Amino acid sequence: MGRATRILHASDWHLGKTLEGRSRLPEQEAYLDEVVRLAADVDLVLIAGDVFDVYNPPIDAEQLYFETLARLGERGRRHVVVIAGNHDSPDRIAASAPLAALHGVHVVGRPTDAPVELDLPGGRVVVAALPYPSEARLRTLLSQALKEDALQAAYSTKVAAVLAELATHFDPGATNVVMSHLQVRACLQSESERALIGGAYQVDASIFPASADYVALGHLHRAQDVPAGLTAVRYCGAPLPYRFSERDVERTHTIVEVGSTTTVHTVPIDAGRDLVVWEAGSFAEVLAGVEDGWHADAFIDLGIHLDRPLTHDQLAILRRLPRDFVRLRALLPAAEDRTPRDQRLDLAPAELFTAFYRDQTGSDPDSGIVDLFLELATDVLEAGEG
Repeated sequence: MGRATRILHASDWHLGKTLEGRSRLPEQEAYLDEVVRLAADVDLVLIAGDVFDVYNPPIDAEQLYFETLARLGERGRRHVVVIAGNHDSPDRIAASAPLAALHGVHVVGRPTDAPVELDLPGGRVVVAALPYPSEARLRTLLSQALKEDALQAAYSTKVAAVLAELATHFDPGATNVVMSHLQVRACLQSESERALIGGAYQVDASIFPASADYVALGHLHRAQDVPAGLTAVRYCGAPLPYRFSERDVERTHTIVEVGSTTTVHTVPIDAGRDLVVWEAGSFAEVLAGVEDGWHADAFIDLGIHLDRPLTHDQLAILRRLPRDFVRLRALLPAAEDRTPRDQRLDLAPAELFTAFYRDQTGSDPDSGIVDLFLELATDVLEAGEG
């Protein structure tokens, strides 16, 4: 091995993601500008999945992705490896592979038993790249490459078998890297990740090959090191807080140097707007806070302690304020009279919907919303009877 290999490890861009209908693309573009600047001083960029937020991303998200890859690769002067995450369409990600290769970008959409092998100025690099290993994708690969007993094994064992096969291509004289998009057991995760993953599709930290110099992971939005013996294993985390539950998570770029030892450095991410949960004691406190400049550039989840639901006039005032209130909630006293759940069975549909809307928002729905609900409910009932 020659000089140390410098690697920029990124993941979970979720390009095209919105927050209650608000675009995050300007923030994502600012973040990717930071990535391109940092990449000027590295040999290799690893993007460990969830490039996009949905299988069919909006055109402007795809355009930003391709522009960023071109800037990172610099027509082959720098190598980039991209794998698909669970939010990505593996076939859509892989479709650009022939053109991407001209820019030094190596794209892997589905699990394979062949690594990405690179010759860099500092020496040879072998990347065992494992895109999001769903059960179906693992079954396809294992049925081709491994024995039947591997197909019947537990999920973690199946993933370990694939990684072990990839690691047979590692070279003691090269920089050997594993990258994947998966959930390691006992790592810190967000509420949404817990709901999505559950406990079945998790792997043990012990499955990663000891011969790897570094393991670059994606999937969890909280940056963290994974205790895994002598091998450096890390989630680099998401670049932006995509939910209010992620608002206090530290956001950093991950830079890795692999030489005789592996060293991980972090650089703070400057891009992105704050997500703020503002619990105001009164309506007047909100007006005074805005006047004093509170949370001027943040996405705000606003809850106001009130004795009664927000009026239409109060809602109109809040919506005219120069603040981005993503959510507006009246925090009513716990002792407030509410219709008991068992009594709601006797309510007319319009009354039942109004009670639900009031519980969710702290205010009564407009008559137009009630009429729309009744129209939709009628359509559903008629369809069920047809």
